Amino acid sequence: MSGRIGVLGAGHLAGYLLEGFHRRGAGGRVRVSDCAAGRAGQLAARWGAQAAESNQNLVDAADLVILAVRPADALPACRELAFRAGQVVASAAAGVTLAQLGPAVAPARAVRVMPISSAALNGSPTLVYPGHPAVAEGFALLGQVHVLADEAGFTAASVIAAFYGWVYALADETVAWTGRQGVPPEIARPLVLETLRSAADMGLAKAGEPLGEMLERLATPGGITGFGLAEIRRRGGLEAWTLALEAVLGRLAGR
Repeated sequence: MSGRIGVLGAGHLAGYLLEGFHRRGAGGRVRVSDCAAGRAGQLAARWGAQAAESNQNLVDAADLVILAVRPADALPACRELAFRAGQVVASAAAGVTLAQLGPAVAPARAVRVMPISSAALNGSPTLVYPGHPAVAEGFALLGQVHVLADEAGFTAASVIAAFYGWVYALADETVAWTGRQGVPPEIARPLVLETLRSAADMGLAKAGEPLGEMLERLATPGGITGFGLAEIRRRGGLEAWTLALEAVLGRLAGR
């Protein structure tokens, strides 16, 4: 990554991004703004980045500005700053549309992104709309980049960032249940997480095979997989999951 990166914000997401850049040897090209007292300096020192003197100082020094603040703070923060032509502002503020962001960062180019916390381990599937070479290059350091063809598709795909968090809830419940059955915690936690990872790895390795067909082969007649899945469906577990996805989409879309 040859361009200079500025991370505007010093919260959890900023920390994940800085760690990921550091792991790829790009920390020296990154500045972080001091939106929280002392936080930017701490993050910069930990991950080999630079702490900007102010938000405007960060913007002045960056070719790619990553907006990593809470959605409610995104537009007010941008309106206080002077951006320049040729600069790109990649906003990770969920629900803030290009129509809202564009005027606030003009004459810079506005782009929406949706990374997740696994950026810290260079494993984030990051959504991007619209596509831009500098954004693709920067976020490729943090994982796989997925460019969406339109903003509606970006909004729908952004729901998967919530799904990412729900996976922890599912894993935590399963680990706790396994422990209650007498499995030692030092076995229960890795067992559950390794199983999740293995399922994902198999799905990715067999990209041309529908997931439903993979499940069908596992859920053999009389087996425990099919038996338990039928119970989940009987109790509306998968339906509740779909309804939650719909509810998050409605919130992101302002419905």
